[in-house]
Amino acid sequence: MILVVEDDPQVARLISLVLQRNGHHAEVVSDGESALQRAQANRPLMIFADLTIKGMGGEELCSALKSHPDTRSIPYVIVSGDRDLAEKARVCGADDYMGKPFEFEDLIRLVEKYARAES
Repeated sequence: MILVVEDDPQVARLISLVLQRNGHHAEVVSDGESALQRAQANRPLMIFADLTIKGMGGEELCSALKSHPDTRSIPYVIVSGDRDLAEKARVCGADDYMGKPFEFEDLIRLVEKYARAES
């Protein structure tokens, strides 16, 4: 399962659809607290998260997951239109980042780079 943390329903649906069409199960949550709980409980293959989400923001979520031994190894990719995206990804410890708007090929390339095969 790949966790998608995105509060824009259209973007979340689009990412989910691209992942499903490429053989991955996606689970979508729209806020940081839910994402933290899901990541701790389900250990996703990887996480795609926006920076601007309700409650706990994407940077705070990234820092929380990367500072905990049980979740630090989960690949975390920030997906955002923020102009300081690279710097924010580096500071919070994200594994990678992808700007919005993005190409479907870039999304799949990141999945292939980070996600272990689903069994």
